[in-house]
Order: sequence, then C-alpha cells, then structure tokens
Amino acid sequence: MNATHRRQFVLGSVAALTSSQLLKSQQREIRTAFVGIGVRGTALVTQVLQQPDVKVTAVCDIDPKARDHAQGMLRRDDPPSFSDYRQVLDRKDVDAVIVAAPCYLHSEMAVACMEAGKYVYCEKPLGITPEQVDRALKAAARSKVFLQIGQQLRYVPTLRSMIRKIHEDKIIGEPFVIKAQRHSTPVPPAAEQARPDWYKDVRRSGDLIVENAIHNLDVCNWVADSHPASAYGHGKKYFPKPMPAGTLMMDGFSVEYIYQNDMHLDYSQLYMHPRSLKVLRGGQWYVVYGSAGAIDLTDGTLYKMDSPDPVELLRPEERGEKENAMSEFYACIRENRKPVADIKVAATAALTVIMGREAIYRRQSVTWKELGVSV
Repeated sequence: MNATHRRQFVLGSVAALTSSQLLKSQQREIRTAFVGIGVRGTALVTQVLQQPDVKVTAVCDIDPKARDHAQGMLRRDDPPSFSDYRQVLDRKDVDAVIVAAPCYLHSEMAVACMEAGKYVYCEKPLGITPEQVDRALKAAARSKVFLQIGQQLRYVPTLRSMIRKIHEDKIIGEPFVIKAQRHSTPVPPAAEQARPDWYKDVRRSGDLIVENAIHNLDVCNWVADSHPASAYGHGKKYFPKPMPAGTLMMDGFSVEYIYQNDMHLDYSQLYMHPRSLKVLRGGQWYVVYGSAGAIDLTDGTLYKMDSPDPVELLRPEERGEKENAMSEFYACIRENRKPVADIKVAATAALTVIMGREAIYRRQSVTWKELGVSV
C-alpha cells in the first residue's frame, strides 16, 4: 500500500469511527430525573414519555401525593422518588434533569444541576431576582453541560418562520415598534383560590409579569433581536378590589420598553377584557410595525404599507403554538449542540421581566444597567 492509499485508508477509518461514535451517541439512552412534578412538571412527564431512548430514573417533590402521582404515570420506568433534590443529583444514573419547581427555586436548582454535571431543562423564569440570574449565568460559564430554558415559544415552527421573515427577508423593512398583549376576562375566584400558595406569593413567584408574561416578552425580545435598555410601567391587583402592586399577584399591568437598538415595545396584560369587546381583539397577539408595513405574528398576516390587501402567510391549519422543546432538548444532548433557548435567552428574558416588575413597583423608569448583571 503506497503512502497516498495508506493516508486515504487511515482518513476513511477515522471518518467511519467518528460516524460510528456519533451514531452510538445519538442512540444512547438518556437517563432523566424530574425535580418538581406539580401541574407543569406533570405535563412535561407526558412529553418526556413520548421521547425515544429516554428513561426516567428519579422523581423528586416535597409533596408525597405529587410523587405518588408521578410514579403512577411512570410505571413503565419505575423510578424511585425523593423529597430532597440533592439526593437526585448524587445519583450516577441521572444524565439530565427537568426542573419544574416553584419559580424562586429555579436558579438554585439549575446551578446545582450544572455543578453536578447534569444537563438541565429548567422551567422559566431562570430567576426572580438579578442575583439569582447572575449566579446561574456564572455557573453555566463554568459548566461543561448546558441549560435549556422553558421558553418553549422559541420552538414553535410558525413563530420561527415569521420572525425569520422579519430578520432575514426584511418583509416589513426596518422594524420599529412592537405591540403585544395578553388579555382575558377576570380569573374566576375558584380558579384563583385553587392556585398553589407559592404562585400567589409575589416573593416566591416573582409576580404575574415574571411568572407568566415572560413567555410573551421573550417573543418580543426575539423579534427585537436585542435587550431592553429601560422600562416604565403600571399595574396592580384590580379584582375583587384594587390593591397596590407588590402585595398580591397583579391581574393587570402595562409596560413600555425601549430596546438597546432603539426599538419600542408596548405590552399589556389584563384580566378585564370583556368577551364582547371586539374593537381591540382579546387573547394573545404580537404585531410588529416597520418601515414597509406590519406583520401579525399570531395569525401570520402581512399588511404592506403600499397595498390595501393583507397577505396571508400561514394557512389556517398552520396556526397555533405547537412546540417541540422536549425533543430538541434531547437532540441537543445527543448531538452536543447548544439549544436555541440557551442560558443567554434565559437570562435576558428573566432580566427583562424583572426590570418591568421593578418599574411597576417603583413607579419610575428602571434601566438594564441598574440590574447589574452582564449577559
């Protein structure tokens, strides 16, 4: 065998070996633990059970009823249960952890997972204070594993398509302004009463803007392709009688954000939108205005500045929020790649809503720099 043939043989053998190793890595079983298995955690259990080559090897919750319910759902894998999440992180049969505990515990648990060398899918928000976000960012920078945040709208194909048309195809020219909202009728008293105590406690949930609106505001960050430089807002607990913000979880607020790239966001979340009010559409939507027109991201409609007729970019059957965040989580582990909703997305979203909350509470403008966190 001459030198040329020998070199081709060696290179071919290395390529075959690399391909074989990659295939083996992609096919390997990923052993997963759940920390927090309430309403959201239970929904994620259902999704994880649908993933190929994934086995649940531990469940953890301080509530024994929640643990029993989860073990019933997971009869296929028969995982042991724990009340202390640190016991889960000590196990050698855990590769990845799904964190779906209350908001105020996310940062602490996510940091512990990364320090233990476990991949982590953490529900939003990453943290409810700037200090919590900062600790998670620093842990991720030191870690060899990754964090994927539960900003699952990042994995909705239609949203990805519409935002790509804004960024890459310049379908509305230069984007200037985002109008977004999340409106509904008042929450029924029985439904509000049924919520867990931590959710209603703003010191543990972070309040409505942090626990809930973070999904919508993350989409706006994605559209703006930037982070806010300042925020100003107002809100309170309106029903059954008005109470100042910062006491009980708000049921209405509005925030104005100015982004670092000078885009402007006007966001409103109100649980006081009568069903009969049609002049302003209820529900959740995002409209982006630019130099050449506007686009409604929710239904995929383009309104050109120089045309009287709207353009439907999505068929009716394509509309809706069908996401694949869980399958992407496991694909990223197997393929050793960074998730779309990574630690930077997580931190930016959390700091955005924290800044908005503080602007509402203080009744004055709050800047990104005041938060003191470098992303």
